[in-house]
Amino acid sequence: MANSGSGDSLITRLDRILSTFTGTEDTMTSAEIARRADLPTATAHRLCRDMAERGWLDAQESGYAIGTHLWEITNRSSRRTKLAVLARPYMADVQSVVGQHVQLGITDDSEVLFLDRISGRDAPAIHGAVAERLPLHLSATGVVLLAAAAPEAREAYRGDLDPTDATARAACSEERLADVRRRGHCAQTGAIEPGITGIAVPLRDRNSRVIAGLGLVTDQEDVAQRPGPWVQILQIAARGIHRRLADGWQR
Repeated sequence: MANSGSGDSLITRLDRILSTFTGTEDTMTSAEIARRADLPTATAHRLCRDMAERGWLDAQESGYAIGTHLWEITNRSSRRTKLAVLARPYMADVQSVVGQHVQLGITDDSEVLFLDRISGRDAPAIHGAVAERLPLHLSATGVVLLAAAAPEAREAYRGDLDPTDATARAACSEERLADVRRRGHCAQTGAIEPGITGIAVPLRDRNSRVIAGLGLVTDQEDVAQRPGPWVQILQIAARGIHRRLADGWQR
């Protein structure tokens, strides 16, 4: 694999280019990409041109965007995409009842990665869109996933937190995570936005492994005070997804 003058491999440079694109910055010139990816302008221009020829990027008048071919590969072969497609009808059922955000997330490194979200017109603005991430303890979906992680993974996560951040450490204390496992759900309010409540339940595969978290997010005050009915709605959907998971499906 060819290296640059700085020693970075070609794969590393391509990854840096693709990582510059976000939900709000979906089209950029090669000069903007070079600046964000910390690459020489000429290098970024050449790599963007080559990636566009292969469909990894789309060349437009205003710059480059993520390409159709890359989108095709991701949606055709990703197990995560297949899980999101399988879960979506059940998420839609939940959303039709609650009228708020309903989302599906998985653990990736020390974060929750959101695979899908269905939102009502009146649902509040929140952090963490589809294909975006949050620290596990800041999302009810993430807390459910952290609670299901191996003991050493939970301890490692706490070890990476700021030791002076008492709120974060309390959010993922072993006592709290044990309570989440016992109850079978997580409910928390104000972890990021004041007055916003998140509720999540684990989603298990045929071997009872927790592979994802199914959650909802709302600003309705009664949900924070009485989460029980909302938990039941999520659990019914999670059981439906569990039944539909194909034999042998793996993350």
